[in-house]
Amino acid sequence: MHHHAPRLVASALAVALYLALAAPALADGSAPIQIDIPKIGTHAPVVPLGANADGSMQAPEDPDTVGWFAPGVKIGVPGNVLLDGHVDWGGRLRVFGLLSRLQQGDAVQITSADGDLLTYSVAWTRLYDADGAPLDEIFQQSGDEEVTLITCGGAFDRSIHMYLSRWIVRAVRSDTLAMNSAR
Repeated sequence: MHHHAPRLVASALAVALYLALAAPALADGSAPIQIDIPKIGTHAPVVPLGANADGSMQAPEDPDTVGWFAPGVKIGVPGNVLLDGHVDWGGRLRVFGLLSRLQQGDAVQITSADGDLLTYSVAWTRLYDADGAPLDEIFQQSGDEEVTLITCGGAFDRSIHMYLSRWIVRAVRSDTLAMNSAR
């Protein structure tokens, strides 16, 4: 059974757009190594992923890990960090299985390779059509420290073994360290 990366991030064009937008933020920051989302019971290692040969974003091979798009933004610096996880695998819910239940204000905690715990607050949760998603909006970079969580959703097309939609959750850094460094 061949699982595809979410098509939303999958296109090479999308990745190129993201990297172009992210370019100013790529130098600094730390790699994410663990994600915890208490509300939905997610506690998972984060693994660095790159791009496929066609330029699209790789998906995690292990359904219980979350993939971080390593050529992109790291955590702890302004920019939009992309994290991608499977909603289900082998008939049961996996690491981002309940992502769609997240609401504004819910906490997302990410541990960095430096050993820091960074807390983010969910800003929005949206379901996008995989083919027609507004990439510029999803991949936009701002002066804030943001993470974008991506998983599959909507209807499942058995003929291509793919979900036709993507759940996207945007969360913004909310802990006091971020407040202090911003001033």
